[in-house]
Amino acid sequence: MTAPTGSPVTRPPVLANPSISIRLRRAAQDTNTVLWRDTLRTLRQPDLLFFAVIMGVFFLVLFNYIFGGSIGAGAGIDYLGFLVPGVLVITALQGAQQTSLGLAADLTEGVTDRFRSLPMSQVAVIAGRTIADAARNVVSLLLVAMVGLLMGYRFASFVGAIGAIALATAIGYGFSWLGAGIAVKVRQPDMVGMLSMFWLFPLMLASTAFAPAETMPGWLQPFVNYQPISAAADAVRGLAGGSPAGEDIVLTLAWTTALLAVFGPLSVRLYKREPQ
Repeated sequence: MTAPTGSPVTRPPVLANPSISIRLRRAAQDTNTVLWRDTLRTLRQPDLLFFAVIMGVFFLVLFNYIFGGSIGAGAGIDYLGFLVPGVLVITALQGAQQTSLGLAADLTEGVTDRFRSLPMSQVAVIAGRTIADAARNVVSLLLVAMVGLLMGYRFASFVGAIGAIALATAIGYGFSWLGAGIAVKVRQPDMVGMLSMFWLFPLMLASTAFAPAETMPGWLQPFVNYQPISAAADAVRGLAGGSPAGEDIVLTLAWTTALLAVFGPLSVRLYKREPQ
């Protein structure tokens, strides 16, 4: 009995040392896969989106109707016009907390162990999650902006509104990598949640998100003026209100770049380490 003849089935060779372009293409494909996975997870858990939105609405209502009279009168400003851009930035920072908590949950539930066993880029595990959280942030920001409009806030222009939401999303994305670094280092969801609040609340309260820097002690004002949340709040405020904000926009983008440059490689390096 003779073996059947015919052209053999050819398979693409497996490259032991693929080129940089091939590695980048594979990493982009894997990131897209993880992004889709995390997006589906968000759609199946709408409470995550609800929490981000309800916190933004909570801050809008609390500060505008309870503290707004005293803060606005003391600073001589239209407080709702001052508050809404700051709350947009704070809402975007909720995405960084969701990155921390979601990644920590994957680490403890063994999801990332399955990822490690697959022939995929490990960078994609964090990159896909942070991009998915940024996309969810856009939805949260749009919903919070709608609530602000219902309360009487008005953007100066449509282009300014888009720019304000885009810039808030950018700073939130930078802080998501900080959240990822905390998650892969600590790995315990309870502790990760505590540490996330530890850095967020001091920066949030000692910023221009809720009150002008001039209303704060003189020794605190230099920190308040140049820390990332203040820079982002002032930049978003300028874009939303149609006032010059070039310096604040540049400072916000510089902070975003610095966060990505520091915590991007650090998060990936910590993630690649085997858990102790």
